[in-house]
Amino acid sequence: MVTTFIALISIGCAPHAGPNPNRIYQLKDLARRNIKTPKTAIPVWIMDDESKRSEGMMFLTNKEVKDTEGMLFVFPDEAARSFWMRNTILPLDICYLSKSGKVLNVAKARPYDESPVPSAGPAMFVLELKQGMAVKLGVKPGVTVTNLH
Repeated sequence: MVTTFIALISIGCAPHAGPNPNRIYQLKDLARRNIKTPKTAIPVWIMDDESKRSEGMMFLTNKEVKDTEGMLFVFPDEAARSFWMRNTILPLDICYLSKSGKVLNVAKARPYDESPVPSAGPAMFVLELKQGMAVKLGVKPGVTVTNLH
């Protein structure tokens, strides 16, 4: 199993927050997209290169991320993935998705926990949401999420 650990070292902020001095990528500077579940649309920040994926949601606070917002990690191929929570303040739902957008699994991740949180199969996309929001937004195993590309 190929394991990709995602270190999240970032400088980011939502439009309603000031710059986050701990982040490399400020949220206001990242590309955004609305992805769709059968239940709703979810606005996400796009993390589509190694540097952005490494930073992810590190150092982001509750004030910077709305409950209905998320972060989408886009990889060049499908592979077994594993994330961790180094420097991540917010508890998260980590949702692994296949190339077709099918949700493989949703894992609960604890702040600052460096234990690996693996995918249940080859994933091309990873969606991070505030913990508990996956269920509320309709993201669960077997569901297909669209508008990922």
